[in-house]
Amino acid sequence: MKIAFLTGGGDCAGINSAIARAIIQGAGKYNDTFIGVKKAFEGLAADEVEDSVLPLDANDALRIFDSPSTILGSSRFAPFSDKNKSWAPDKMLRNLNKLGVDAIIATGGNDTVSTALGMHKIKFPIVAIPKSIDNDISCTDWMLGAHTAIDFAVKAFKSTSVSAETHARMSVNEVMGRKAGWLAFFAGVGSGADIILVPEKNFSLSALMTRVRELNDKRGYVNLVVSEGVNFNQSDPIFKKAVAANSADDTLRAMLTEQPEIDPHGNMKLGGVGIIIQRFIAQELGVGLSRVRQSNVGFSLRGLAPNAFDINLGQRFGRSAVNLLHEKKSGLMVGVRGMEIITVPMADALPQFTLNAINDEELRDLGVFF
Repeated sequence: MKIAFLTGGGDCAGINSAIARAIIQGAGKYNDTFIGVKKAFEGLAADEVEDSVLPLDANDALRIFDSPSTILGSSRFAPFSDKNKSWAPDKMLRNLNKLGVDAIIATGGNDTVSTALGMHKIKFPIVAIPKSIDNDISCTDWMLGAHTAIDFAVKAFKSTSVSAETHARMSVNEVMGRKAGWLAFFAGVGSGADIILVPEKNFSLSALMTRVRELNDKRGYVNLVVSEGVNFNQSDPIFKKAVAANSADDTLRAMLTEQPEIDPHGNMKLGGVGIIIQRFIAQELGVGLSRVRQSNVGFSLRGLAPNAFDINLGQRFGRSAVNLLHEKKSGLMVGVRGMEIITVPMADALPQFTLNAINDEELRDLGVFF
């Protein structure tokens, strides 16, 4: 069997580990051959698809198994979108036939798994491996990259918290998390954050400012961890004051009213909420911005070398994916439940896996503010 790898969406640790073990398993047990398609489905839909092909063998597997990011590059191309569905699916099928590919292993998050499901529906054999530092796909306890990202974020935020205490400051730390706050939650708890803000839980700006003021008056420092996708109530008096024409902070007003960019899958491009929270705090507590430091580790969490957990998980996922293809199965995603590698229909995995899986009392006790 000739198998093609595609790695879509945001990069993260553990992807190359999955590719490496799939090659070792497939070549050693089934005499499979492998190629990687650069830039994922965009490369697969290219006019000169041969230019997107990277041959892969066991020697490559030994070289890449613990390397960061993805050796194949990535893209957010959406072949089944309204814009592209009239031509891209047929083009991809023709290119796969041209390359002699029998099946695909696609590694990605929600959008990639959705596209993989589209490939399955047009009858091309495909299996998905979940990866995302947001850890936001259903039916699996963990996705590739999340553990490594959490480890790094905890170290970074613990450092900022120590500095905040040393200099009697307030510290706002932003991490990714569009609709799911797992990264902020685990990084916040792991670094001892006082306040954790996540997309799943709405909060009052007035109540948040009161809590920050209480902590600052009591101890002289405060540490917050914030998901990029947190939501603001636009009817909140503090929000309305900030966007008014006579706002005291023109930068804050501009950030709150700017038109966001949209990616090819229809997702709003996020980033900057840490700066917004920083400026709200400075404005409402009447302190200078130098008293409220802001950091955003953002993309620093993507290109990390995988930790031992993600290396192991990637290799277990890669092995399972190859075995599924040789069992003539398609439209499935591998996952992990407890210690067991499982398989689930792609459609079942697509709903967002969020912090709502944890009861509110536990979230509040551990620092989530709402």
